Amino acid sequence: MLMILENNWRNKSIEALEKTNHGDTDTAPTGLVKHCFEYVKIPVNNLSVEQLRTLISQNIGLNYTIRLAFEILNENILAEGDLYEGDLLNSVINIDTHFWLQNKVLKDELAGIIERHKTLLNEHQIRFESFLN
Repeated sequence: MLMILENNWRNKSIEALEKTNHGDTDTAPTGLVKHCFEYVKIPVNNLSVEQLRTLISQNIGLNYTIRLAFEILNENILAEGDLYEGDLLNSVINIDTHFWLQNKVLKDELAGIIERHKTLLNEHQIRFESFLN
């Protein structure tokens, strides 16, 4: 079921939107956790591709981050954070299966984005077939 978002959701942080506190960056046990604690405090619309990729790969704030990721992927299916060309798409495709089962509309939207860019993805040898099956 598709979650209905507040009109101004883009101007709020994930912590504000989810009404949570992920923790203090000073007490984060690892660098990755520290980054995630920092990123959830940033207004969603100000997140970089790398920050989105990181949060998505950790299944954090998916109801919000996935929508921004779709906008980016529609414009540039090979959008990249700090890792490699197409790393944002890879993180999105590898979201926990439970999320996609609960959000069929979003899964179908991503399938459409992939379909529109299939040729380019194949040219860059980016694997997406398992998501479509």
